[in-house]
Amino acid sequence: FGAGVQSTALLLMSASGLLPKLDGAIFADVGNEPATVYNHLDWCIEYAKKFGIPVHIVKGTEDGLRLDVLNNVTKADGGRAPVLPYFTATLEGQPSGMSMRHCTVDYKIKPLMKFVKREVLGIKKYARSPKEPLVKQWIGISQDEATRAKPSREPWSEHVFPFLNWGIDSPDGKVWRRYQIINWLEENFPEIETPRSACIVCPFHSNKEWRKIKENPEEWAQAVAFDKAVRVDHRKRTRKDGTPYKPMLQKRYLHKSCKPLDEVDLRSDEDKGQGSLWDNECEGMCGM
Repeated sequence: FGAGVQSTALLLMSASGLLPKLDGAIFADVGNEPATVYNHLDWCIEYAKKFGIPVHIVKGTEDGLRLDVLNNVTKADGGRAPVLPYFTATLEGQPSGMSMRHCTVDYKIKPLMKFVKREVLGIKKYARSPKEPLVKQWIGISQDEATRAKPSREPWSEHVFPFLNWGIDSPDGKVWRRYQIINWLEENFPEIETPRSACIVCPFHSNKEWRKIKENPEEWAQAVAFDKAVRVDHRKRTRKDGTPYKPMLQKRYLHKSCKPLDEVDLRSDEDKGQGSLWDNECEGMCGM
């Protein structure tokens, strides 16, 4: 349960009786969601409680993703830092691609699966896991992102995709697309505004989403400071034994332009006086 559009709809459809009743939902807290997401999470927890559906919160680490990275890059002997999908550039400033992403696995998938094994199934650490499915894990993937639907890698868990193959009362009678899910939420729960769940420092933000973050001075300051910190020159640092770190071969940025975040022109085409036929903003690629 990421507290975004699709997972919110699954929870509320279960509470409303459109889907079978859930035994629980799990929110993996990376520690760096916008305030709008945490506020929405609180609302969902209270609403689901009325229908006997507990919402559990799990964490990968106590400090969370953002502080784990900052604690690494600001210490002379910093350990392994979480890897975000940074936009990268050469030391001369030429864009060179993106770094690999481990944050989703380390801060969402692993804590979630650990909770299910330990707290739901009662499987002790180092104990042999069951070889047959004991839980059905609902995942809110809609038709427009169906390529993300993958079977579980764990034999004791079965992935279920209600928006793809359950034939519930969708607008076309078959599958759901994101805009149809949004329409369902607006029609049935007009009192809430469901945010897109994504870390404040996630590089996958579109300019529209960066502008939204900038509206909150505290969150914008966090993002700008983080963006600067990840470009610390590791060549100036040494390990405890005095040996130098390998030279930094690339610079890392949160924005696709490979410019410091506080120097990026985030204005929309309309702001610049240009017309736009449609809103071509990214819906996010976090994978949860």
